[in-house]
Amino acid sequence: MNQEKWLLVKENFEGTEDLTDGYYRLRSIEEGYEFAYLVAGPCGDKIPHPTIKLRKEGTHIQPIALRDLEETPILNLTEAEGDRKKIEEQTEQLLDRFIKIKKLSI
Repeated sequence: MNQEKWLLVKENFEGTEDLTDGYYRLRSIEEGYEFAYLVAGPCGDKIPHPTIKLRKEGTHIQPIALRDLEETPILNLTEAEGDRKKIEEQTEQLLDRFIKIKKLSI
């Protein structure tokens, strides 16, 4: 995972943000962070599309799990199941999307 992109996103984030293409959320969890893109559900709820768990490893952040409730069947990837490459690809895409929508640059 590109650490420079991660730091840029983290520095330009304010909790849950309602941007032009949907909601983005960044919050601290026990392992490190949870970064999510959320879509509006039928009852006004917010559905993860996807949500990614990120673990702190010293000064680096590493994506370790991904869940997407909008996919059919539900997409549930974990590092333990050997899905690291897919999780990293999805993380990069979400970071890029956030950077583009906020008009940030590295």
